[in-house]
Amino acid sequence: METELKLLVCGEVDVAAIIEKSVLPELKGRCDLSQVSLFNQYYDTPDKAFRSMGMGLRVRGQDGKYEQTIKTAGARRGSLQQRPEHNVVLAQPQPDLSLFDEQIWPQNAKVPSLQQQLDVIFTTHFQRRIFHLVLDQDTEIELVYDQGEISADGHQSEISEIEIELKSGEVNALFDVAERLVAVLPLRAGVMSKAARGYLLASGQELESEPLPGFVSLEPDCSVEQAFCRALDMGLNYWQWHEQCYLATQKPKALKGIRTGIHLVSQALNLYLPMLQCPELMALQKRLMTWLDDWYWVDALLEIKALRSRKGPFRKRLMKHQDFLSYLQGRYEGMLRQFRPADLICTKENTSLQLALTALAVRTPWREHDTAWKLPVIEHAKGWLAQSWFHISQSMPRDKVFNLQHYLSAESSLDQALFNSLFLADLFGEEKREQHRAPWLDILDGIDELKLLNLLMCELKQADVEHKDSLKAWCEDKISRLVQVMEQSRQLSQQREPA
Repeated sequence: METELKLLVCGEVDVAAIIEKSVLPELKGRCDLSQVSLFNQYYDTPDKAFRSMGMGLRVRGQDGKYEQTIKTAGARRGSLQQRPEHNVVLAQPQPDLSLFDEQIWPQNAKVPSLQQQLDVIFTTHFQRRIFHLVLDQDTEIELVYDQGEISADGHQSEISEIEIELKSGEVNALFDVAERLVAVLPLRAGVMSKAARGYLLASGQELESEPLPGFVSLEPDCSVEQAFCRALDMGLNYWQWHEQCYLATQKPKALKGIRTGIHLVSQALNLYLPMLQCPELMALQKRLMTWLDDWYWVDALLEIKALRSRKGPFRKRLMKHQDFLSYLQGRYEGMLRQFRPADLICTKENTSLQLALTALAVRTPWREHDTAWKLPVIEHAKGWLAQSWFHISQSMPRDKVFNLQHYLSAESSLDQALFNSLFLADLFGEEKREQHRAPWLDILDGIDELKLLNLLMCELKQADVEHKDSLKAWCEDKISRLVQVMEQSRQLSQQREPA
């Protein structure tokens, strides 16, 4: 079982020199240094049979010696990856599937047929600087820095990454080393393996933003600790995936995924803190709230983009005001220059925070303070969901007539209830899951449109453009009509309170 943390290097920096100067002296133990040049060919069939089986097949060459490796699907928590690995020495640089243990193959795999169809999909070639660490009699770690490239069909992608692999000892030791690295190097979490990046390069496809995740999978006997760790994984994976998407494509839609992922993680901590009370979790929640505030501008950026989009809901009206559209374009570009999302992703605070969150499931600090983590989460889930509903009903009382600002203020409570349902509602079956969430999705969609119109009104107040009074009047009318429709939906929703 391979267990490793992956960190990607941001920018140009002498990684090996900094490790030797600033990290190794702080680690108690012995370090052996070496360097190798590695050339790897990754194989699959024309229909990507290995990919569909959750496998990766690699032949590695080093100093005239060859080894074939199959890695099978494992588990990923943030930048921590754990997966089975099967290695066989080869006499020649061509794979021979018959040499692998038969037990590694799925039941329906036809190994001889796979062998006949094998072809090189992509290659990796890199220099590996190896720091073999023996920290104590029980802990052995291989810290490596890889620098080179992935190649596929004439296209290349840079490799500049650190892997910290556990050879023996406790997984927590990986985080101790990683924290020292993050303190002195510009790093970010690595969520894609070289193989995953190679397949993407070979396919010619781009990473794409994903919709809000589905429900966290929970069994009736899940403990509070298990449910929390799964909710944390959902949010962290969503957050980090969209960071990778943005850095690879620069598409602003991915920024929404980053902010949503941070919000998901924050809400997971907020929900479970009463049962997992400990200083470590409370400190992380404070850091998350501060970090979420640093991404406050994302909604406004995407709303400006939507106002200018050819597919935007108000494009037909706004296209008559080209001077205002030009003004919005300037605002959009100005915000990107001001907030510099790529730099924000690569900050030390972001990487350190993600690393600390990833380590939670390994370090389980709450176990030192109470035993509530052992309790079945189902004993509390129904009460938590009911509390979310009550909080909405208090913030959106039936007997109160709502206006634009009321709806904008209610968004936070609705998001909290929605996220709680993602975390818990799977315990109650499909019908109950939708019952807890569906009534409010239309309201949230309406709030999104209200936010767009509200931003339009705010921008019109600042813009020095012609005919803006007529546009403001149109906008005010749209807001009034939308609020009337939402009021009807809200009254219906509050009559369908889940049991």
